[in-house]
Amino acid sequence: MIITKKMLNEKVPLNMIPTRLDSATDLLTYTKQGLILYNIKPETWNLLYAFFQQSNKFTIDNYEINNKDITYKELIDIYNKEYNDEYVIKKGFDESKRKQVLIDEFNNTFNVSGTSISEKLDSHYELKYSKSKNVYTLYYLETYIASNIDDVDKLLKQKVYEQKLLSLDKYPIDKEIDGIKIVDSLSLLDDKDKLEIIKKNILKD
Repeated sequence: MIITKKMLNEKVPLNMIPTRLDSATDLLTYTKQGLILYNIKPETWNLLYAFFQQSNKFTIDNYEINNKDITYKELIDIYNKEYNDEYVIKKGFDESKRKQVLIDEFNNTFNVSGTSISEKLDSHYELKYSKSKNVYTLYYLETYIASNIDDVDKLLKQKVYEQKLLSLDKYPIDKEIDGIKIVDSLSLLDDKDKLEIIKKNILKD
């Protein structure tokens, strides 16, 4: 569930108060064939994701929120304090470093090079039930757009993850491909302005 501005002053249901804080930094890669999506863990998640950073990220397990009578805004404020204190200040993961580790992990995962980022497309918070952890988790998600990769054909032929291509030529976009659902966070593509930004950043062969 994406936390919207309209929800900020609402109370978080008691059974949904998170005991885990996590983050994800995504890299969107749009090609002539479509937006590349990956089924990273088909045996457990079976969802299609954009590439996201899996190492060197912010995460805290077994996190205790003392005040159970809390709004979504207060929940985000708690998250931001931990994120800035523990991840940005202590470990030095400001935005420029987060972008660089995202690029490095992307290059290493698919054995490509020359990857660069044009801009940040979106950032938001999500509260969701983590099936793999069996707890509610509050996520901060950042989404960036790749503006260059040296060998797009090599990326399209990668065998690391099961891969699908999402067409952005129709609106609204599909919510699943070949029976596999697209992750909720990519609902940001329902915003036509953001969709056009991605389409302007098509990777050249």
